[in-house]
Amino acid sequence: MMGSFDSFIISVERFLSSFWDLIVSSSVFFRVVVFVPFIFILCLLIYSYISKRKMFLFEIGQKVLLKKVPFTNILLADDDPHVTKFFSFFLKKRGVDVTVATNGEEALDIWRNNPNFDIVVADINMPKMSGVDLGAVIYKDCPVVLMSADEEKVLQERGDLNKCHGYFCKESKSRDFLAATRKAYDSWQLKNSEKSL
Repeated sequence: MMGSFDSFIISVERFLSSFWDLIVSSSVFFRVVVFVPFIFILCLLIYSYISKRKMFLFEIGQKVLLKKVPFTNILLADDDPHVTKFFSFFLKKRGVDVTVATNGEEALDIWRNNPNFDIVVADINMPKMSGVDLGAVIYKDCPVVLMSADEEKVLQERGDLNKCHGYFCKESKSRDFLAATRKAYDSWQLKNSEKSL
């Protein structure tokens, strides 16, 4: 008994055979007016499909790369609950354990009780202790990434970024957050592996 796939192949072969017979038996006018545009449109459709598929696969690849996070345990310090909720949700979806502190002093207490965080991300402007002061205390023992709504150039001129391993603007996209934290974590790991050699 013939399968559905075999029936489909036979149908396609019959259609192509009939179409070819039509072309061969037709006049030159028919070939130029109908067949040539048909082939041109078919080629355009195939090219469009292939290029869209490549773009689609490229976008998937980009998303997969962005989803990869080298660290698994982060201390996040910010006095804005909207920021901590957003990044907590964003990181937990990527399998990262997030501990939240609402100011620099609380973050320092948490870190002293458990100095095994892979990375610390802190807002520069926080009550009780700023992210800059927090970074100055722990940057030798842990990669620190600072964040704020200010431009990086201004902060560098003020010297706020001297005691940290990275910075990103809070108003930027989440991919900038991932890029800054990944770079800081990777460079930290590289420096410490070189020291141990």
